[in-house]
Amino acid sequence: MIPRCPICASPRKGRACTRCAGRIARRDLLEPLQPRPGLGELATGVHLALRGARLTLRTPRLLALVLLPLVLSALIFSGLAVLVWEHRDVVRPDFVQTWPWGLDWLRRVVAGAAEILGLLLGFGLALVATVVVAQVVNAPFLEWLSQAVESLVLGQPDRTPASLRQLWQTTVKPIFQALGLAAIQALLGLLFLLLSLAAVTAPLSALGGLWLVALTLCDVTIARKGLPVRERFRRVRRGFLLWGGLALPFFFAPFLLPLGVAGATLATLRANAAAWDTGAHGAAAPERLRGR
Repeated sequence: MIPRCPICASPRKGRACTRCAGRIARRDLLEPLQPRPGLGELATGVHLALRGARLTLRTPRLLALVLLPLVLSALIFSGLAVLVWEHRDVVRPDFVQTWPWGLDWLRRVVAGAAEILGLLLGFGLALVATVVVAQVVNAPFLEWLSQAVESLVLGQPDRTPASLRQLWQTTVKPIFQALGLAAIQALLGLLFLLLSLAAVTAPLSALGGLWLVALTLCDVTIARKGLPVRERFRRVRRGFLLWGGLALPFFFAPFLLPLGVAGATLATLRANAAAWDTGAHGAAAPERLRGR
């Protein structure tokens, strides 16, 4: 088992962590530190998402890392939407037999309704495909964004010595992990989209979609740490109210997902710091590890 820093979860050699030096400089960004009872964690998740978005918009270097993924996502969806629109005639029914006299209006209504339903389904598939594809295309930018937010909270840049292993962990490996996660999300996204067509299963579909967004945000914050893929599922399952609150604003506006990376990074550091403060990692933390 690889020894890891309890604050930033980075692999650690020896007693000192080269990433954070065991200190949190901006502890105020992680408040409230301790988990809240009931639906309080859901409200905390929404609050962290908005706090992270505000921090991103007010910090030029963070904003620069958000704009490019947003533009790429918009271009991907626009291309898919144009493709759906140009092939809208595919879903229009071609009635072979002549309808009885006086029912031509009904024929036009049925054909128009089928075309509209096909367009809605096509745009829905384009939206799911955009979220999945953009996750892979934007993976390096979102990793750098999360790393920059982490440096801001910890109060120092990453001083881990440059190496091929670090390049693999922080840039290349997250892309391959995003590909695997994207394949899972594509299948589940299609399933949830089909479930949303029925009124009975629509709430289940919405909950599943929220879970997918939460899983995506969690992945961005820990992918560069070299943690296994199952760790994303475990964290979201254990803290679903928190991660659901984080994902809620971006469930309704998936194109703005890069703005949620900062909030997700704050949530991950908050969970680590809370676990350390409550002694989940062993003995009581020394004062220097408790930040300022």
